Amino acid sequence: MGRSGPYERYYAERAESGKCTVLWPWLFLALVVPLLLARSFTVSDDSAQATATHGATSTAPSGQVAGGVYRAGFDVVPGTWTTVGPPAGTDCGYVRSAPDGAEIARAVLRGPGAARLADGESVVFTGSCIWTAR
Repeated sequence: MGRSGPYERYYAERAESGKCTVLWPWLFLALVVPLLLARSFTVSDDSAQATATHGATSTAPSGQVAGGVYRAGFDVVPGTWTTVGPPAGTDCGYVRSAPDGAEIARAVLRGPGAARLADGESVVFTGSCIWTAR
């Protein structure tokens, strides 16, 4: 390290008193900062795995789904989804959301019901109802 510049006096006083400049903070920074920077630019697979898992578990090839979060046109087919209702003494329901996340409709069912899903909308089916595409 050079002993000139704005810290010239500081280094001169340390040298006179027999103290040497401590290098470990600089070495620490030289080793750790590049690792942290590299880690911050590394893309994690977590979201990709979550999307893959969500798509695999919630896709409804049979046209029937139970409770969960679904997106019309991706997880389930757009159209009318009906249910015969929940088991006796329980209830179920749904919350429809627009592609921008704004809530469109909400319902709690104690008997038969239906929900019409447009392409791109999301729906959260709750309870123990089985929903079938019509």
